[in-house]
Amino acid sequence: MKKVHAAGLALVVLSGSAMAQGIGVYGVAGTGGLGLGLNLPVGPAFGLRGELAQLTTSDTYTEDQITYKGDLKLRGNGVFADFRPFLGTFRLVAGATFTGSSAALQAQTTDGTVTIDGQTFSATGNSLLATIKYPNTMPYLGVGWGHGRFNQPGWTFGLDLGVSIGKPKVTLTGSGGLLAQPGASAAIAAEERKVQDDLDSAKVLPVIKVSVGYNF
Repeated sequence: MKKVHAAGLALVVLSGSAMAQGIGVYGVAGTGGLGLGLNLPVGPAFGLRGELAQLTTSDTYTEDQITYKGDLKLRGNGVFADFRPFLGTFRLVAGATFTGSSAALQAQTTDGTVTIDGQTFSATGNSLLATIKYPNTMPYLGVGWGHGRFNQPGWTFGLDLGVSIGKPKVTLTGSGGLLAQPGASAAIAAEERKVQDDLDSAKVLPVIKVSVGYNF
C-alpha cells in the first residue's frame, strides 16, 4: 500500500507542477491493466509521467505437467521519465513500477488425484495452491511514441514497449489433508524448486501499452 500511496503522491506532484506549464491526461490499456495517467512535458526533449493502472483476470496455466486455474492481478502503477533524442514523437523511457503483478492459482485435479513432482496424491478435499508475486518495486526501461510534446496542446496517442526488471517469487502450499499424505511435503517442496527455477529465467516482465488523451 505504501508504494501505491507513493505513486499517487507522485501524480499529485506532477499535476500541481504542471498547472503553470500545461498537463496531459490520458487513459492507458496494456499488460499492466487499465488506468489513467498524467503527462508533464518539461521541455522540448524531456517529460515526466505517472500512471495508476490495474486489472484482475482469470486464466488457466500449465507448469511442469500441473494445470492451475486462478486469478492474475495485473498492476501497472509507475512513474516514468521520457527523453526525446530527436525532439519528435519517439521517446526513450526510464522509471519504476510499483505494487507488482501477482497470481493466486489452484491446481486442477484428474480423477480425484493430483500429480506433484511425479507422485500421485489424493485430491479429494485437498488442494495445491500456488502464489506468484513480482517485486513491489521494479526498474523500468523502454521506448515509446507519442504522448504529446512541449507546448503542443491537443489530442495525444501513445505506444510504449518496455520491460520491468525483477524476478517473481513462487510459493506452493498444500491445504486440507494433502500434507498428511506420505511424501507430500517433500514433493511440494521439490515442485516449488522446479517452478522457481523456471521463473528465475524470467528476470524481466514485458510491458506493452497504448494510450489516448489530451494535452492542455
